[in-house]
Amino acid sequence: HLDKRHREMLRSMPPLEWAALVLTILQSKVLVVDDSFETQAMLGCIAAQCGMPLGSVSSWMPQRSQRTLILTLKSIRMKSLLSVVQHGMSQHGHQVEEVVDALLLHLRRLAGHDVEPLVQLLFQL
Repeated sequence: HLDKRHREMLRSMPPLEWAALVLTILQSKVLVVDDSFETQAMLGCIAAQCGMPLGSVSSWMPQRSQRTLILTLKSIRMKSLLSVVQHGMSQHGHQVEEVVDALLLHLRRLAGHDVEPLVQLLFQL
């Protein structure tokens, strides 16, 4: 859970800095679960929609003042981190809801969860 100070810190960051910080953490969490081509392609799509060149996410170095924010982001659950990504990117004008939802469904399938009710809910008109 991000407290008010951390949410404000994320809001005040320039879009590329925000994307580099959050996507680096998301990438490290997701690739521990699955490093398949499909998963990497979804992460690449999210990064590209943020304007991040492919491969630049993992080479980003955070500022010293962001240390507690980074620790907090690393400690939250992956679903919560995906929500942070989706919300933050929409604030910066990037719409990645479909890719984030697809990534979440993909990871749930890998974990053996029944995703059919979720698929039906997501794709209802």
